[in-house]
Amino acid sequence: MINKLLQQSVLFLVFILSLTNVHATEVSDSIEALLENNRNVEGEFRQVTYDEQGKELQVSEGVFLLAKPNQFVWDSISPFSQRIISNGQTVTIWDVDLEQATQRPVSGSVGNSPAALLSQPARDVLPNFDVSEISNGKYRLAPKDDQTLFQTLTLSFKKDLISAMSIVDSLGQTTVIEFKNVETHEGVAKANFTLELPEHVDVIIEGN
Repeated sequence: MINKLLQQSVLFLVFILSLTNVHATEVSDSIEALLENNRNVEGEFRQVTYDEQGKELQVSEGVFLLAKPNQFVWDSISPFSQRIISNGQTVTIWDVDLEQATQRPVSGSVGNSPAALLSQPARDVLPNFDVSEISNGKYRLAPKDDQTLFQTLTLSFKKDLISAMSIVDSLGQTTVIEFKNVETHEGVAKANFTLELPEHVDVIIEGN
């Protein structure tokens, strides 16, 4: 009798584990499809950073543009002007008021970062994370690598388009990004991702 109960328990456990694996696969497939659907998009954003106690530290607003392959523009307009542009090979971060820019290769610079999720193929990036579904259209991603700059990343989608992103960094600060007026596009000119810096800008080149 005991052996029979044990066998039933084992079979039940195997059944539960199989359901868990199916669910995990479905979640992974769902977010991969959503991320791929958001690789050619543009819109506006509002970004707010809070400290560990929930106190507001910084607010910025701007516009963004994403396009395959691995190209993006992230323009913070207020309160300080900053442009982050990837041409698919190099990422340039230009602090306009400081007259300083940093350039680094795309490979290795955004491999486990939030930017990679929206600019690189989802199938290449998602294996770096443990993915869980919080609710319909809302997912939490935790980096498998302890050396990353953030602890968790939460992505929210509405009507299959990105609507919000929440990042908890290694210092316990939380950055919430709300997206609005998001639209898909069929592709844009490469000139949008070309940045010619003024001669007076001090350029720092990393990762070469």
